[in-house]
Amino acid sequence: MSVFKNVYFHKLDVYKRVFQKDKTQADKMVKIYQNHSTINDLFEDIISNKLTNECISIDNGDSKSTLEILDHNKEYIYAKIGKFKNYLTVQLRNTKTLEPAEIQKAINQELEVYTYLLIDRSNYVISFLKEASAPPIQELGFLIDNTYSEDKSLFGEISSVTIEDAIPLLKKKNQIGTIKYRMSIPKEEKLSYDVLGLTEKEFEYLSNQKSIEVEVKLVAERNKSAFDSESKIENFIKGIMKKTNKITVKAKNEGEYMQSYNIVDSLLTKKVKFDFDTSKSDIQVEILRQLKIVYNTNKKEITELIQKE
Repeated sequence: MSVFKNVYFHKLDVYKRVFQKDKTQADKMVKIYQNHSTINDLFEDIISNKLTNECISIDNGDSKSTLEILDHNKEYIYAKIGKFKNYLTVQLRNTKTLEPAEIQKAINQELEVYTYLLIDRSNYVISFLKEASAPPIQELGFLIDNTYSEDKSLFGEISSVTIEDAIPLLKKKNQIGTIKYRMSIPKEEKLSYDVLGLTEKEFEYLSNQKSIEVEVKLVAERNKSAFDSESKIENFIKGIMKKTNKITVKAKNEGEYMQSYNIVDSLLTKKVKFDFDTSKSDIQVEILRQLKIVYNTNKKEITELIQKE
């Protein structure tokens, strides 16, 4: 059975906090960002000297999580990140008889919700398999704070790999799919009530309406692109941008899943879909394999995005 998930791309940076003296005002804090070689040395130290049963606790001040190193070499670090969940709201249920059963746990055991991440050690881009109940990827930055802030004044910083202007990227895509945008129409402008799915009487019931917001969804035929040339893509989108700043376009290249791109007025964290086979005997190995495929497929575009920042 295949399961589809979203992989989000982020970047880990490490900076040294330095305070510069100023005669006229309070000392100014300056961030001195460290190179990838230094970050690698930090993770080598963590892996070699700071782990207990391949794990290390992360404390952000409000909550705690656990990083578990599953595999690593000079190219990547593959890990789980998890946090405790209140087991009082979780139980087992027989899918055939619907009989419930409590989860049995021993002393010093807690129920943990986790997810997976893959770190590219050449640029510290993180492929993060986001799960609703698992810790957010920002927790990884606190690992550096907890371990090196006191003696080295080093701190972690997680940033999203973002797409600011998607038009240049979309022009290169082989296939453009669904295009969706929203427009606000002043209430004075005539609009057929049928378009809104209302009768005239139902519309009259409404009061104090500033405007009508309409969502347009243009769906391309399956396995066909909505446009047949790059110039048409750009001209169409720029035309719509004159009317609204809420535009989403789905696009892909050969062999990719469709991805959503917000065109303007919203930074979009780079993400893609991937699937893994839950019938595999070792799910962790299967997820690592798929994360590598997804990352390497998108690495060129991700590298271009982080170089623009």
